[in-house]
Amino acid sequence: MTRAAFLPSVALVTLVALAFHLWLAQALPLVEDEAYYALWATVPSAGYYDHPPMIAWWIGAGEALFGATPLGVRLLSVLGFALATPMAARIAVLAGRAAGDGPEAGPETGRRAALYLNATVLVLVLGFTATPDAPSTFFWALTLWALAEAVAGSRHGGWWLLAGLGAGLGVLSKFTNLFLWVGLAGWLVATRAGRAELRRPVVWLAAALALAVLVPYARWNIAHDGLGLTRQFGRIGHGEAPGWHWLLAYLGATVALVSPLILGDALAGGARSRGPMRPLLLWLTVPLVLYMGVHALKAQVQANWLVPLFPGIAALAALGAGNRPARHVWRSAGVGLALGLIVLGLALWPGRPIFPGKNPPNEMKGWAPVVAELRQVMAETGAGWVATDSYGLTGTLSFELPGTPVWAINEAGRYIFRGPLPVALCTSPGLLVTLGAPPPEVLARFASHDTAREIVRRSGAAVLQVLTATPVRGLTPCAVTP
Repeated sequence: MTRAAFLPSVALVTLVALAFHLWLAQALPLVEDEAYYALWATVPSAGYYDHPPMIAWWIGAGEALFGATPLGVRLLSVLGFALATPMAARIAVLAGRAAGDGPEAGPETGRRAALYLNATVLVLVLGFTATPDAPSTFFWALTLWALAEAVAGSRHGGWWLLAGLGAGLGVLSKFTNLFLWVGLAGWLVATRAGRAELRRPVVWLAAALALAVLVPYARWNIAHDGLGLTRQFGRIGHGEAPGWHWLLAYLGATVALVSPLILGDALAGGARSRGPMRPLLLWLTVPLVLYMGVHALKAQVQANWLVPLFPGIAALAALGAGNRPARHVWRSAGVGLALGLIVLGLALWPGRPIFPGKNPPNEMKGWAPVVAELRQVMAETGAGWVATDSYGLTGTLSFELPGTPVWAINEAGRYIFRGPLPVALCTSPGLLVTLGAPPPEVLARFASHDTAREIVRRSGAAVLQVLTATPVRGLTPCAVTP
């Protein structure tokens, strides 16, 4: 029996991960951001305020199949993460073949990559969530796979066109994918293999295709004064005074979320593997890692920002473990799986939160009694709509109160896709729901208001949030304000 026989097949790893994440997707309530993106999906658009539009399109497609349910919202995101597994495996196989490992090593290399990808803490924990990271990761992996085929596989020109399409759709998912463009441009110019590719006309056609995909989004931004660009790019250079605490947190989180042993194999793969694929994998990984390090000198790097790199990291790790016995692969994967399952278990603990404060796991908890009490207050006061002053409440209550108009009365740019606030709501009884007491400037926009009621969201006996529900009437001016 060969060493490869001790590792599960790529198909088996993919199906197990898919089943696990589908179970989580249907069992767990949405977090604030997911509900907010689900609100986007109610009005398809070529652009939105916070991110490019792909996640809204994915949610809309999932809801067309399974309705406005957690599974409907998350379906395509789960499938996207699952499909990254066979792509990572194929990338690893092609990289190993280009390095001269021999055909007998190919299947085992692919199995290691599939196992490693799904054993990373971040993919295990995020693989069911409907955020822009899901399509961003899928299209990054798709582009990398197509490039691997173009460079080390069949070299058919169609692979470059697929890479161009994936690169464009990746930017329509999240601006993080622009770093893939940066890395690819660097590889094309700085390496001998890349410069040889530049002599092929299909490479330039692929670049034109990537840009063409972005034309509708560019036109939307022109029509809306660059709204989708200024929100993201306006944050560059902002943050706290330079310091080392965020950088140390970023480095520690990266080690933990990849999983220490898998990261060690990836570093070994990047240092030792041969052939044209190693420079390509490194060029498509390093720019984003370095930029996040620079960002971490002034502000916190969110854990999810690096997840598009993980299929490539899994391929590098599979190469780095090429001379290791199967027990090493299982040990590396086992540590990652154990860490991920512990994180999930602690985060989703149903009683007093293990991780207190505002975080995505706590955003899922305790909404059923809150929604029931809000419905009761609305019935008692005759409120026909809900007003809010935060995007998190707007998204969550829109999803949890189907059929009830829910409108934020501030941050007009966030909701430009919805159009103007319906005039009829301005004069009808409503319920203003805020976190804590309503700010005076928000309450002042209504002609009259009645006695407020506090509604506590809990996890077990622990208080997560105190919401205030205030019966209101007579919104002036009758608009969502900046």
